Amino acid sequence: MPKHSLKKKPMNRSLLLSLGAIIVVGLLMFTVGKVSQGNQSHVSATRSAKQTKKAKVAKLNAKIHLTKREKKIAAHYKLTKLETRTASKTSITAIGDSVMIDVKPDIKRVFHPSAVSGSVGRQFYSLPGIVRQLKARGHLAKYIVINLGINGPPTQHDINSVLKTVGKKRQIFWINTRVPRHWQNTTNRMIARNAKKHSNVHLVNWYKASKGHKGWYASDRVHLDLTGEKYYARTLAKRVSEVLN
Repeated sequence: MPKHSLKKKPMNRSLLLSLGAIIVVGLLMFTVGKVSQGNQSHVSATRSAKQTKKAKVAKLNAKIHLTKREKKIAAHYKLTKLETRTASKTSITAIGDSVMIDVKPDIKRVFHPSAVSGSVGRQFYSLPGIVRQLKARGHLAKYIVINLGINGPPTQHDINSVLKTVGKKRQIFWINTRVPRHWQNTTNRMIARNAKKHSNVHLVNWYKASKGHKGWYASDRVHLDLTGEKYYARTLAKRVSEVLN
């Protein structure tokens, strides 16, 4: 018998392309599914952590019995019992500009053991020297509040200098700013960046809290009226309680 050579038929090119496309789509769906599953797990874990925190705060609130003075503060500043008690027991050193002068009475009322220093026109570049002096005299509290930014943005060099002097055992609550100046966003970005980078720096988001509340400001849109001062102190107290509890 004559030998016949068997030739394999080449696979249709369109079929190969179709198979390739099916494989790619399958891999993409698998990857998306994994990512989605991971995101859902992260969301669930975050939700669970928030619920646990909420339950803890509720228990702490239930155990607190405010003094007459604290009850007045809680009512005036619209604070919870835990927020009021935390603020009244937290000794702070507050350093700022002319806005700090405006809110000084409210901060000293809410944070009863507090030292408050405000100065007209003060900029961030003066803070490293102020912090060094306070520390050398033993007058720098464990919790430091900063509100500097309406007169100009800080530099990272000055921020690093302050952080070095303060050390990692002290906590800084840095209030961002709302001011009709071109450096507002630069200042707020630097505050947010350093709060994210350093575990002992905490952003107090006054910019967000004051959104849509032009009536809290004086005619210059920089300084605060009595209502604004109240809510400024409230925003700070709530953030301090959130971090410490």
